[in-house]
Amino acid sequence: MDLLELEERKLKEVKAELIADGTVFEKNKITKYDAKFFETVTLSNTLIKFFLFFSLSLYAAINLAGLTLSIIYEPDLSIDIIGTLVGLFIVCFIVYAIFRNINTNKKKEEFPIFIVGENFIFNFSDGVVETPKLFYTLSYESVEKIEFIIHGVKKKQLFGSVTFTFKVLDYTVTHALRYTNLTAIENFIKSNLPALLHKLVVDGKAVKNIKKNKNNKLIKNSLISLAILIIGIALFVVPYLLNFKSLALIVSCVILILTSLLVFFSSYLYTHFLVQGIVISSIFIIIGFCVPMLVIECSDVSIIDYIIQDPQILMATIFGIIGLCLYAYILKIYISRIHYILCKRKSR
Repeated sequence: MDLLELEERKLKEVKAELIADGTVFEKNKITKYDAKFFETVTLSNTLIKFFLFFSLSLYAAINLAGLTLSIIYEPDLSIDIIGTLVGLFIVCFIVYAIFRNINTNKKKEEFPIFIVGENFIFNFSDGVVETPKLFYTLSYESVEKIEFIIHGVKKKQLFGSVTFTFKVLDYTVTHALRYTNLTAIENFIKSNLPALLHKLVVDGKAVKNIKKNKNNKLIKNSLISLAILIIGIALFVVPYLLNFKSLALIVSCVILILTSLLVFFSSYLYTHFLVQGIVISSIFIIIGFCVPMLVIECSDVSIIDYIIQDPQILMATIFGIIGLCLYAYILKIYISRIHYILCKRKSR
């Protein structure tokens, strides 16, 4: 069982026990170490944060413009101006609160893991409250698994996520870096802690094991891909048979077909961890952009006239903005992953 799955009372007891035996200790800052690995800030972080907040500003401006047009040209309409403004503020605040934590500061080293001798040192976490002054100190013997998921190659260095899994008492403790230099970590392990090589797993394949583990997610992802593909084709075929022309449905069809392909190939590219994100972000794009577009198309009113009559229709576009940002980010990971695979084949 993972330590963070314990109920609060039991976790406090275990925490006290770990402090008592020195497994968890208090220190303001780790200054002496043999190696330090941490999350790397990429250009993608900066771009996605910029695009999100730029889009958020644009979203607010468009909604306010729509509300203003409605007040000017249709003053007799019963529009809840205060409610619309409050809703707009709440949406903007929630998005800002969620995405402001994207690290774009290259001087800020997040979630570091230190190695001192044969011990791994990293921050203690109970999953709720930050404890920056409490640290685990765990020997290499407590390591159960070190799992790499490669995202891509930069200057012949492998980058991606790493998850360290340790055995602490009768529980497991994990520490993850979402994006870091995997080559540096692997080289350090080979040079200083070679006994851990048989616990190193790269893209689901153990380094010391020639036989690749079977991907149990292949059937599941294939079924999800097929379902999305059927829905996407139906959004094109059914309106065509009914002689109903809709740009919104065509765009939705294209998005779903692309999503189905990404889900299908995720099992072969070892990007199955992105399946949930790609599906949710595609749904967000359709809800945020295609649904309002479809409503306007069915009204037989021009876009400007419809916005003047019902400016609240623009509120839903925040889903499309968030979905588009996440979709683009995931596509970038897919492209980097394909680049890595091609480089790997050329080197053989």
